[in-house]
Amino acid sequence: MSEGSPFMQVVLTVVFAAAMFILVFAAANTEAPIAPIGDIIHNPQVVERLRSQGVIGQQSVDDAVDQGFRRVAITAHGMGPHLSQQASAAGVELIDTTCPLVIKVQRLAEKLVRQGYYIVVYGDSYHPEVKSVLGWANTSKAVAAKKIEDLPWNAPRGQEGPGKVTPPRKVALLSQTTKNIDELAPFAAKLQAMVIPNGGEFRFANTICEPTTERQNALKRLVHHDKVDLILAIGGRKSSNTARLAEVGNQMGVTSYQIERPEDILPEWLEGVDTVGITAGASTPDDVIEQVVHALVERGYQAPEGGIHPVDPDYVPAY
Repeated sequence: MSEGSPFMQVVLTVVFAAAMFILVFAAANTEAPIAPIGDIIHNPQVVERLRSQGVIGQQSVDDAVDQGFRRVAITAHGMGPHLSQQASAAGVELIDTTCPLVIKVQRLAEKLVRQGYYIVVYGDSYHPEVKSVLGWANTSKAVAAKKIEDLPWNAPRGQEGPGKVTPPRKVALLSQTTKNIDELAPFAAKLQAMVIPNGGEFRFANTICEPTTERQNALKRLVHHDKVDLILAIGGRKSSNTARLAEVGNQMGVTSYQIERPEDILPEWLEGVDTVGITAGASTPDDVIEQVVHALVERGYQAPEGGIHPVDPDYVPAY
């Protein structure tokens, strides 16, 4: 690597974390301390900053009350309607910072249940966002799945025989907002093939959010257009969308690592690397990306032209 020769391309779209951070931070600075229920957000730096302002995550409303909190918050990933009921019963104030894009999926799940669909949510069953969507669906006729084998059926409609379990007539597919369309689409095609025989009705709503799609498309441009040698995906270890960015980069043939901060970068990763591509999860603050860029500049890389991401004053998010 020659001094000053590499070029670094940085890509970032931040929507998910910003809204939640601003709402909770503002609330914590105006009145009493506030306790988000569950993981505040999947980024350690944001969690540390919120803790310094009296925003301390708790695992349940009861835990928050036991710790003396009189205000609790729904995190950006969302919660089922049970949290509102628990907060009301405990006599504590509830602040809802659910990402608007997640709310859209929650409400769509409710609507589809009313229309008689069995709901399939493409996503990680353990993830709080998926749990929140299933909570709002509020039905036993719903399941989270990432593989066809995760479904409660093993045969297409109309197929008979010992051990054969087929789908109901009406099935709707939604997605966790941070998943990858390149994996969701084949899953949807396989599920459709199971549902539509014998008069089956299949509805597919691509609920992967626009910021996630933008980041994934930007990642593809890093590989195909900018010809990067290495990709660093910056985000919390628990961040599903950051992990997906690193996975997609590796699947596209470029060595990719998920990091939380500049100290995570190992010197051997940069050996023989002329061009480093940087992307970031939805919950990663700009200053953390700036720190990573600065660390790489100190190692001889050129900073990206125009800063870490361009600002479009006419951009309007789709929610």
